[in-house]
Amino acid sequence: MTCIQSLSGALLICSLAITGAEAARKSAKPTEPMAQDTSLNNVKDAPQAPSLACEGPFAKDTTHDKLVAAFGAKNVAFKEVDVTSNVLTKATVLFDADPTRRLVVFWKDDKSRTRPIAVTIDAPSTWTGPGGVRNGLTLRDLERLNGGNFSITGFGGIGGGEASKLGGPFVNLPGNCTLKIRFAPGIASPLPSRFASVTGDVLIASTNLVLRRVRPQVEQWSIHYH
Repeated sequence: MTCIQSLSGALLICSLAITGAEAARKSAKPTEPMAQDTSLNNVKDAPQAPSLACEGPFAKDTTHDKLVAAFGAKNVAFKEVDVTSNVLTKATVLFDADPTRRLVVFWKDDKSRTRPIAVTIDAPSTWTGPGGVRNGLTLRDLERLNGGNFSITGFGGIGGGEASKLGGPFVNLPGNCTLKIRFAPGIASPLPSRFASVTGDVLIASTNLVLRRVRPQVEQWSIHYH
């Protein structure tokens, strides 16, 4: 066999392999889009910040000054924050320069910075709260912590993705406060039209198969004072 014949045979084999691979690629069944590279991804793998409960520096009687005493003046700021849709209000912000430790405290009296309304922790902040809640948890993660299924509101509107019908460690919290947990879609936002059944003014069981395909993750949790 000449060198030319050997080369021709090798090229033919290579060509057939490429053609077969291309055909297999075209015939493959489309898959769901991979999760976007959002601030939620890998947040569970980030170093954990301290835990937060309705006691100690975050007790119902806390003040801006008490937070300064607990965390240091350089780590506590009083500034305008975006609540929703570019609506600004003044609040106390801890660790504003570090997204993995940032949290916001809202006050009933923002002049004296006393009487807290709520403490809010947005992803990628890694604070851990009552019952082990933290940003980045999946539906299954929260079901395990909750001790059973729960529901969330449809995505896409104000209050969308909020968990409800929680039990176990998430209710009757010490310190006279309540917990709110909000999910965001893990594949795209806004969601494609084929996920219309889990958007809008609806209440969806955490076991819903369409909801599972959206791959929701906790994007925000907060404690609220009575």
